[in-house]
Amino acid sequence: MNARARKLMLAPSLLACVSLRMPRLFRFATPLWASVLLYGCTSAPEAPATPPLPPIPPVEAVTEGAVAAGAEAAVLAAGQALFAQNCALCHGANGKRGLNGAHDLTKSNLNATGRTYMVVNGLGQMPAFKGQLSDEQIAQVVAYSLTLQ
Repeated sequence: MNARARKLMLAPSLLACVSLRMPRLFRFATPLWASVLLYGCTSAPEAPATPPLPPIPPVEAVTEGAVAAGAEAAVLAAGQALFAQNCALCHGANGKRGLNGAHDLTKSNLNATGRTYMVVNGLGQMPAFKGQLSDEQIAQVVAYSLTLQ
């Protein structure tokens, strides 16, 4: 046998030796690689701790009374005159209960929108002033009613 023939004969036996060892290598390497991959996927670097954000300070709400108190004196004077003419009979001159079980306007939790709705549409024994007062007059009465304390 010449050298070339021996090399060809050794090659299959070498391949057989390698192929027999490969499954053992894979049996050992596969779990090793799987654990490395799982560790790499699950253990992300921890982000640096960030300090908590400071609490947001509460916005100081401007009350309807404060807005009404800052309204022009002419608007409030007109509102007071309209209130005395149209509302004081039931609500009283100072907005506290009067006749017919009218609500105390000094303790009302209605804002300007709610009061405008009540003046325009009425409720129960309170008449609607939609046709009797203009929108400007209704706004004046509401502005004045918000100043009652």
